[in-house]
Amino acid sequence: MTTADFEELLARQCAPTFTGLKAASLVAFQKDRFDDLDAQLADYEPCFACHGVSLFRLLDEESRVLVLFYRADVLDVILRRLDAQTLLRRYGYRPSDSLPMMLLRLRRRVQSSESAGFPHEIGLFLGYPPHDVRGFIENKGRGFLCCGLWKVYADADASLAFFKRCADCTARFCTRLASGVPMAEILQAV
Repeated sequence: MTTADFEELLARQCAPTFTGLKAASLVAFQKDRFDDLDAQLADYEPCFACHGVSLFRLLDEESRVLVLFYRADVLDVILRRLDAQTLLRRYGYRPSDSLPMMLLRLRRRVQSSESAGFPHEIGLFLGYPPHDVRGFIENKGRGFLCCGLWKVYADADASLAFFKRCADCTARFCTRLASGVPMAEILQAV
C-alpha cells in the first residue's frame, strides 16, 4: 500500500476524529496490504499526537491490526458520563478507572472470548450515544430506527444530522487529500 493509499484509508475512516467532530474511530488494517504497517503508523503517530489524536492497538493478530484513533480529552469526558458509566460497569469497568485503564480493559475484552463476540460497549469508546449503545445491546442489533455510523434507537433526527456532518467532513478531507494536499497540512488546518 502506498503512502497515498494509507492516507486515503485513514481519511475515509478517521476524518471526523481528526477534525474533532468525533471522539474516536476504529480502523482495521490488513497486514498483507503493507510492507511495514508498524513503521507507517510510527511515522504518522507524531503528526497525529500534535493534533490531539492518539493511537491504541486493540488487536494485533497475524493478519490484521485494529487501531483506535482517539481524542483522549473528549473520550474521557464521554466515558465519565453517568449513562456511559452505568453501561461500562456491566462489563467490569470501574468509575475510578483512568482512560488508559479503560482502554486496557477494552483491549482484553476484544482479544478474549470474555465478550462473547465483539464487545458492544466499544460503541461508547467510539462516541456513540449511550442510549443507542444500550438499545443495540438490549435489542441484539434489531429494531433500530435508522442506521448510519451506528444503529440508532432514539433521537433519529439528531443522529441523521450528525451522520451527514461526518459524511461531509470525510468528503472534504478526502477531496483535499486527492487534490495533492498532504495529510499533515490538512491536519494543520483543523
